[in-house]
This record gives sequence, C-alpha cells and structure tokens, in this order.
Amino acid sequence: MPKSRYSEEAAVQIPAGELLRDKLKWDVFYCYDEEKLGPDGTLGRNSYEEVLLERDLMNALVELNEHLSEEECARALASLKEVFVGDTLLATNEKKYRMLRDGIPVDRKMPDGSTRKDRAMVFDFEFPQNNHFVAAEELWVKGPMHRRRCDLVGFVNGVPLLFVEFKRHDKDVYVAYRDNYTDYQDTIPQIFYYNAMVMLSNGLESKVGTLGSPYEFFHEWKRLRETDSGSVALETMLMGICKKENLLDLFENFILFDHYDTPAAKILARNHQYLGVNDAVEAYKDREIRNGRLGVFWHTQGSGKSYSMVFLAEKIRRKFAGSPTFLVLTDREELDKQISETFESCGCLAGVPAERCRATSGKDLIEKLKGNPSYVFSLIQKFNQDDVEEIRPDHDIVILSDEAHRSNNGICAENMMRLLPTASRIGFTGTPILEYDNLTSRTFGGYVSIYDFNRAVEDGATVPLFYENRSDKLSIENPELDEELMDAVEAADLDEEQAEKVERELSHGVHVIMSETRLREIAKDFVNHYSGIWESGKAMFICVNKVTTVMMFNYVQEYWAEAIKAEEKKLRDMGQQEALEQQRKIDWMRSTEMAVVISQEQNEIANFDKWGLDIRPHRMKMEERRLDDEFKEADNPLRVVFVCAMWLTGFDVKPLAAMYFDKPMKAHGLMQAIARANRVSEGKSNGLIVDYIGVVKALRKALADYTSDVHGKQGEDPVIDKDELLIRISTLTREIEFFLEDQGYDLEALFTAEGFEKVNQIKNAADAVAATDEAKKHFGIMARELFKMYKFVTSKEIEPSLVRSHDAIRAIYAQLNKRVEKADTTDLMVELQKIVDDHIVVNSTEEEQKSGTRFDISGIDFSRLSQEFAKAKRPHLLLDDLRGVIEERLAVALRENPRRIDFFERYEQIIESYNSEQDKASIEKTFNDLMRLSQELDEKQKEWIREGFDNQQQMTVFEMLFKDELTKSEIKQVKEIATELVKTINDRLAEMVRWTEKPETRETIRLIIRDKVWTLPERPYPEEDLPRRIDEIFNYYYSMAQAA
Repeated sequence: MPKSRYSEEAAVQIPAGELLRDKLKWDVFYCYDEEKLGPDGTLGRNSYEEVLLERDLMNALVELNEHLSEEECARALASLKEVFVGDTLLATNEKKYRMLRDGIPVDRKMPDGSTRKDRAMVFDFEFPQNNHFVAAEELWVKGPMHRRRCDLVGFVNGVPLLFVEFKRHDKDVYVAYRDNYTDYQDTIPQIFYYNAMVMLSNGLESKVGTLGSPYEFFHEWKRLRETDSGSVALETMLMGICKKENLLDLFENFILFDHYDTPAAKILARNHQYLGVNDAVEAYKDREIRNGRLGVFWHTQGSGKSYSMVFLAEKIRRKFAGSPTFLVLTDREELDKQISETFESCGCLAGVPAERCRATSGKDLIEKLKGNPSYVFSLIQKFNQDDVEEIRPDHDIVILSDEAHRSNNGICAENMMRLLPTASRIGFTGTPILEYDNLTSRTFGGYVSIYDFNRAVEDGATVPLFYENRSDKLSIENPELDEELMDAVEAADLDEEQAEKVERELSHGVHVIMSETRLREIAKDFVNHYSGIWESGKAMFICVNKVTTVMMFNYVQEYWAEAIKAEEKKLRDMGQQEALEQQRKIDWMRSTEMAVVISQEQNEIANFDKWGLDIRPHRMKMEERRLDDEFKEADNPLRVVFVCAMWLTGFDVKPLAAMYFDKPMKAHGLMQAIARANRVSEGKSNGLIVDYIGVVKALRKALADYTSDVHGKQGEDPVIDKDELLIRISTLTREIEFFLEDQGYDLEALFTAEGFEKVNQIKNAADAVAATDEAKKHFGIMARELFKMYKFVTSKEIEPSLVRSHDAIRAIYAQLNKRVEKADTTDLMVELQKIVDDHIVVNSTEEEQKSGTRFDISGIDFSRLSQEFAKAKRPHLLLDDLRGVIEERLAVALRENPRRIDFFERYEQIIESYNSEQDKASIEKTFNDLMRLSQELDEKQKEWIREGFDNQQQMTVFEMLFKDELTKSEIKQVKEIATELVKTINDRLAEMVRWTEKPETRETIRLIIRDKVWTLPERPYPEEDLPRRIDEIFNYYYSMAQAA
C-alpha cells in the first residue's frame, strides 16, 4: 500500500515542497508512486539507479556551451558520470565538485587536427534564474544491493546538489543522521557523488552539513540577515539556502575541501560566515568610495575566521575582473604559519607550498609585493623599512589583517600604509573595537560584520563555557591585581621580550604568585580536579611566567604520581564492575603525558639554573617533537600542557576542554585565552574555565564588551558559573524524576530494591518510558544533557541524593538503548516463543528437516496470541526488544538478498501505524503484526532449502532471473542456470584478489554473468530484457565484495 502523503512525517515534507514551488519557484515532483521512467518520463530517468537527470543536464550543457558541439557535450556528460572504483565516496565527491564548479574538461578536435583542452560549464552562476531547479519528493534510488526512498532531492540542471531527510516533529533530528543519512551512504552511495549539502529537519529544528562531517559539525541556518534574532525552523533554512541565487552562490563560493588531515574535511560555510563574507564582498565592490577601508570583520574566537578569510579571498578572485594580490598579515609566527597552511590545505595556492608564499624578511616582502602573486603571507613586523618607494601596481592589493586590534598600530603599520597607498584593507578580529581604540577604525573603517561571543554559543558555532572559582575554595592568597598590574601583564602578552620589564613592575605580586606553598596547594588541587573530570578532554594550565610554568609542571608530576598510588589502593575494596571502571581511570592517568610549552630566550639554561630548575629536557621535547600537532589529536596521550604566553592566541585545539588560570589577564588577552576551550569538537559539549588567580572581575568586564551588539543590547552571559552548573544539574535531575512519575514510575522503587529486584525495577522503569516513541525521545534528550553536565563535576561536588538519581537514570537509559545483539536474539525469541508455542500447527517434511521445524503461520491463533501478550509484565519493553531483533534480521536479510526490501517496507508501515495510535489495542496489534512479519521473514529466508538450492546466493540469483510467466520446465531450466552461474562465479572469485579494484577482473566477472544469462530460454527472455538482469547480478556480487 503506498504511503499516505498526509502521514505525520509527510506533514513536514509537504510544506517544504510547497515553499520551494510557490515562493522559490522550483519545479516540484512527487515521485513515490507517480514517477514514470523513460526519456519522456517525469524526470527523464531510465532506471532507479540513475541519479543524474541526463535530459536536463544535456539541455544545460548544450545551452551554456555554444562553443561545443552536441557530441562534445555528450562526452562531457559521460566524463562526469565516470567513477574510479578505488576512490572513497568523499574523494569522488571532491572530483565531481571541481568539475561542476570549474567546468568539465573536454578534449576538442580542431580543424587542423590538433587537440585543445576546453571546459563545459554545467551551471550559469552569473544568472541563476537561467538554471533549472527541480525538487523530487520521495525519490526511489536503487543501489548495488538496496533500494531506498529519499525524502527530497534538489536538482540543478539535472545534478543532485541537495539531499534532505525529514523526520516527524516529535523525533530528534539526530535520528535522521544516525538511521537514514548514514545508511544511505552505504546503500545508495551514488546519490552523494554530486552532493553539495545535506539537510536534516523535523520541521521545528533543522541542520545542514556536508558529506563526511560528524553530526557535531552539522549546523543551523537561523538568519537571512545578520541583524535577525534567529529561528531554527525549516522555513528559515530553506529560504536562506534554497533561494536560487543563494544555493548557487553557496555551491560556487562557500564550499572547501581542507586536506590538512586524512581524510579531507568538506566544509560548508556556516550561516554567519556566509552573511559576513557577502557583506565584505559588497564592501570590496565599493572600495573606491570607501577609500580602501573595507571594514572590521568581528567574528568571535572559534567561529572560523580563518575559513572566512579563505571564502572572502577566493570569492573576490572568482567574481571580479583582474588578478588581485591578497596580503594576509598577522603579528605572530605561529599564526602566520597556521593561516598560510590553511590556505594551502584548501587548495588556494595552486600547488605552491605555503612556506614559499611567506615573506622571510622585509626585503623579501617588498620583492613579493612588486610582483603579482595571488597570495603573500607576512608578519606586520616585516614592514620594517621606512625608506622604500611606494608600490602602486596596476592590479588590486587586498590586505587581510588578522588579529587587527593588535597588528594595526605602531611604526610597522604606518610603513605598510605608506608603502601600499592604493591597497584595500579589511581587519579580521575575534575581539570588538573597544572605546579607546581609534586606530583600528581609522585603518579599516567601522564594522562590516559582527558575530559576537554570545551569538556563537547560541548557534552552536562554539560550545558553552562553565566558570569555576577555585581560589576562593582553597583560600589561596593572591596579590591585589590593580589595573596597572593587569595592564603590565597584558603588555607581556603582546611582546615576550618585555618580560624583564614586567618582572620589575610586578616585583611584589609575582613573588606572592610564585610562592612554593601557594603553587603546591594549586598543583595538588589541579591533580584532584582534572583527574576527577578525566573523561572531559584535554587541559591547559596558564602560569604567570616561564619559571613558574616549569615549577608547576614539576609539582604536578609529584602529586600525579601520588594520586595514581591512591587510586590503586581503592581497588582493594571495590566490586568487579567498580574495579573495572577504576582500572580504566588508572590506565588513563598512567598514560597521560604532560609538557611545558614556552618560547626560547637567551641564557635560559643559566636563568633556570638559578631557580634550581632544568629547562633542557623540556626544550629538547619542544624541539624534537611536534607538540602542537600531538596536542590537537584527541587520542594522543599528550593531554596537559603548561604555558605562560605561547598557544594562547591563534592556536586551535578542538579537544581542549578545561583551562586552568593562574595568571592575571584582561580584555583581549583573556578572551583570546578562554577561546581555546570553546571550539566545537566531536563528543564535546562544554568548555571549563578554572580560576586560581581571581580573573573573574576581568572576565565579566571582557564578556560585557564581547557580547554587546552594535545597538548596545546586552546578551545573556555565555560563561556559566560552576555553582550555576550544580544548580542546573539539580534542577534537571528533578525534572527527570517528575517525568518518570508522569509516566507511572517512582524512582524510589529502584532506590529501595535489593539484589535481583533492582534489575527488575530497571526494566519496569524502562518499560514505562518505552510506552511511546515520543516519551523515549524526551527522556533520552534530558538524560544525555544530564550526562554531559556530569563530565565537568566530580562526585564529591554533588549531593549524594543527586548522584543516586544520576546512577539510576543512567541504568534506565542504558536499558532503553541497549542494542539487541545476535547472542541476545535467541533469548528474546525463546521468550516470545513461550507465548506462541501453544497456538501453532507444526508440519514436517523430509526437505524441511535440513533446516529444522517450519511454522505454519496460518495455524497461529492470533487472537489468543494477543491475549497472551496482554499478560506480559512489560509489553512496551518487550515490543521494543522485538523491534530490535526484527531490525537486525531485516539488515541480514537485505545483505543476503536485496529483494527482501518489501519486508522492510512492511516493517516501516507497521511502526508508522504504531506511532500514530498509542492505546492498548494498537500495541497488541503491533505485536501481532511484528510476529507475523518475523515469521514470514524466517520462512522467506529458508526458501532456498525448499527450492532445492545449495545456498542463499543461488536463491538470490534465481529470484533476479525469475518471471511469473515461466512454465514448469522453464523454471527448472532457470534454476539450473542460476545454480551453475553461482558455482562458476564463486570458483573464479576464489582465484582472484580484490577483484573489484581492477577493470580486467571486473570485466571477467561480467562476461561470466553475460554468457550464462544469454542461455536463458528465448521465449520469456527477449534480448532487450537481458542487460538489466546482467547488471543486477553483477551489482549484487560487487556490493557483497565491497561490504566484505
């Protein structure tokens, strides 16, 4: 029975299609049971395997490439369809993207017999309305083994650029990622060969991302203009992304493939980047009117400024006439290296190593600027010559100044302005222009784009930060930190060579901070605190100066070793489960490596010797190893670094979860530092700021500056006090307890249960929650949020009653979400069989003895079965487990025989009906329907034995060849052909290694299939019917080999 277009799930999809059709003027087709195949069909597809709409694509190629003949356009289309079997899905996607954006390479034969390289354009980027936009709803796509129905696929000129997966409003968007999108990459990979972006939505919440991205990197699209307050609804995302000019702009100018790591990361601009960069492009368009001052691009730290610079530069290069030179300026060597390598890894430097594009000296910088390179990277300090003639080239120079609040002042900046009087200038900064900062505005102009700290947290571009003041809890004596003191330390951040001067200015304060008693107390607390949140991520400890950095490292090593011994002693009194968990923590502590990271200075060995410290082993580690790369790797055991100035700006470490401050800081320096902890990373929910020095006043002041928008409105404080976190934990725990009570379960029953009764109570609680999918979803969301919060607290900080509730909630959550493994399947089915056993008729034949007993389903008294099921203690949980078993069986059946898709569709219809009604009768009906489905699937899976085949493969190939019109003798003949074909292929495959990777071995298998299929009886198998069957059998074997 075809799925109703008015089901709850379709209620999200229908308005989406109507918006695309009525407001955005797309052509929309409903394809579930209405698509007609063929050249003149609905979409022009000849089969469900096709994902390119070749009719539309060929029309676009001919229309957009008047210089090419139709035959050359056809060759371009064929080239676009070619896929190298050894490529990963992401590698294929990148190759197709470059062809679609830059044009498909075509070899043209010229009249004189020579060959010339040309390109066939697929899209008209200049005039978006000239392209054909089609949305196909409920589109069937047939993969090598499976058939899947895509909720919505968006085509532009026949190319599937947009993939959308919908869920009902009561389902978590994550389910669309986990269950559907992930599955489709395996089962119908061809739909993603040409894909630009993936949308996931339940109507109320929407996310957009790219192929290969973890769910954490799917983001919201909340605004059509930068000043909008923001809405996560699907309508906003569709209007913002699917407007014709926006979609093509995003495709052409806002997608990157970053090859810094393997595999590469496909990056789509976030909402704030797209809006901000386009505002900056408009400013560039008016550069003459603006006297070269393009503005200040204030996007808070961690929100992707480096990529925004890449997007901006590449769009200007692509969309404007001429050949501009982009001069990318920073004020620190590590930033210069990092940003130049970002441009290189994103393919912007045309294969030239980043090192060759970086200015090595003031003289080298001048020479580079006198030419016309696409990119030059330099420190602002390289503008150190004041007697050089002005450079006035006949091409544009665009200065992209990173950390503009630091790099735009001083004599070097003046030299730059004088040397490049015609250059356009835009300042990038993660910090706002403060009241006293006139130079930044004078150099670059006012704001061109704003994305502040608070909005970044709201949008998920950065993670929330929790603040914990431990200096008060430890009663640590800290010096009075007046404005003069903090100004001096801030200056030290700007220039490490001023360290000696700062030492004098801070003579009293530093000695208090450096006292051994104080440092030891902090080191001991750090060990206890960090080992207590050991699952949260990596840590950075910030010290007041280099000497203190090494001191703190030494003290921490001492207390860390003591802590390991103390943890090992606890093992003696623990039960088995607690001991296993404790041993994991001990192993983690033993494997954890720590390092000092400080810059070099003259006479450092002698200077450290005076303090009784040895800098040499630390310096050796810094010189011989790539500590920066090691610290960025989430799984690398280098988990703690001790710093004083290095790595506090422009150094992105996504797994960094906690920062420990024992250095007075304020304003820019403080915000730059805490931004190290707010980067989004897989599995990371929050960052933690631990304060030993009393920076809270400066932190509040900085946050006030960093979260005020241009209209002077103050946002909610994005840094949350640790005490508030504890209150949140308490509140959420109580909410979950009340929710369980509403579902009919009192946690007190679990608290007071003893022995085996505790297990029964966990199941009772899970059964109460499993009453509806919506209840399960709501409980899961609250529980996961609670578990995230616990990562940043220790058990000693939480009330015992809350810890007790947390453990109970985790047990219930685990029961609800346990996967029914193959080993469990038998146990569950035995339990269900007890209900069935008395109500079936058993037949036994000689043939069936090969596989044991077969059930006659028609003999089951399902009304009696329903009555027995009603007596079950936990019907919701039993039904949930049954679903898990059937899903596992369906997955196995589909792997073995892709023609079992009809069972999967029946299962979906049963569950859809179950979710639409939640009374007792519907639950019992669902149970009966699922049992029928399970029994019938068992029957089908054993059919190869009854048909006289030796294995499932022979049965699968026979089904691929079978036709209803066959006579008895023809059926026998087809069976023999299927049996011989499978045996021949398997014998040949046994002699081959990785046959799918070589064209000659693939062709060998195809020839075996072809030769055998051509022996089918001629009457029921006309010649035009054979190629489709050959392809289906070949794809079956190919897919099995790929999955092995």
